[in-house]
Amino acid sequence: MSDIADELRDAFEAAGYEVAGVSRNRDRVRVELLDDRADAAALREVTTNAVGDGVVGLDVSTESMDGADGVRTVVSFRYVG
Repeated sequence: MSDIADELRDAFEAAGYEVAGVSRNRDRVRVELLDDRADAAALREVTTNAVGDGVVGLDVSTESMDGADGVRTVVSFRYVG
């Protein structure tokens, strides 16, 4: 796992979120949280505090996972750093 993924996982867990996964594909980063009611502004703050000004186009969405109960919150963005 890359350093940015480790930093994000640590930051979200320290903020009280349960992280289902963190992935990176080139410059796109995706963080899956097991919290369907997370506040978008709080997630943006955790993200920018963890990785700095390299966050571009941050998006917060929810999605259901095939074969799994419940809904996950997904934070995705482009990282230029």
